[in-house]
Amino acid sequence: MRNLAALVAILGISSALSAAEYDLVAEQSNIHFSVPVMAVSKVTGKFMNYDVELQAGNKPDFSRAKAMAWIEIASVDTGSDSWDAKLRAPAWFDAAKYPKIRFESTRVRRLGDRWEADGRLTMHGVTKDITLPFEFHGHFDGPHPDEHIGIHATLKFDRRDYGMAWADNAEAKAVGHMVTVDIALLAKRVASAVATRPPTRPPKAN
Repeated sequence: MRNLAALVAILGISSALSAAEYDLVAEQSNIHFSVPVMAVSKVTGKFMNYDVELQAGNKPDFSRAKAMAWIEIASVDTGSDSWDAKLRAPAWFDAAKYPKIRFESTRVRRLGDRWEADGRLTMHGVTKDITLPFEFHGHFDGPHPDEHIGIHATLKFDRRDYGMAWADNAEAKAVGHMVTVDIALLAKRVASAVATRPPTRPPKAN
């Protein structure tokens, strides 16, 4: 489902820390990818099913925040039914064997107006440590947070690093190695809660 599983827990700055909760606005959120083709063009697509969980932790500077996310490979949508079927097949993503892309952060830090999340990215059966830069848009701290906040991240990776060389796939020879994934999430404030509320459990792995 395209929803924010645990909501976004935003810490306040007063001594009695408070939090605002947010629901994902699915119709205004998206995860897109693009890959070069024949060195002169590119193919773009998106994933329709994904889930994101952000936990603010117990520090106002988000130094103990955590992020967890998964993307369902079978939900790939390039605008072509035939190509979507090909991409799900073993010659490409092999969605039956590797159904999800997963990310779990190990550290979150603020760098001026930007943020970074170190963590483990698992894709196509391979897990690697990465650093994911991201941005918050909107006023999310203090006693009067904005009704809407945005989260934006861009990830670039070499598909060969994740076992997707596709050496025996003739069609894949025209596809570039570098893949760009663009993540844009819009969340709407729905409630307030105390900071001592226990964290929501992460989504169960399938």
